[in-house]
Amino acid sequence: MLSNNSPLSIATTVLAGGTIEAVRRSPSFHARAWQILDRWAFNSPMELRQIEAEGEIILLERLLIQQELEHQILCSEGGLIHQRHGLTEHETLALHGVSGSL
Repeated sequence: MLSNNSPLSIATTVLAGGTIEAVRRSPSFHARAWQILDRWAFNSPMELRQIEAEGEIILLERLLIQQELEHQILCSEGGLIHQRHGLTEHETLALHGVSGSL
């Protein structure tokens, strides 16, 4: 997976400052959303910019849905079993059909 030192470090190179601040300020988003946004920025920067151009609210809604999906998978019994067997979060999500790209 990505090994950056600070949250949103990749996303800040792709998205507008206002979008990054909206994610940081919102109590709806937590570290999982920041990881997702960095992953999207790394894997699909052009698509991420396009979604942002369609509207910040559209991007934030999509991010919130993705955050909830990944949280549910990783905290589910199946997700926890995969992790106990040595799979990374990325591998666990992939087994549940979650792509690293947009």
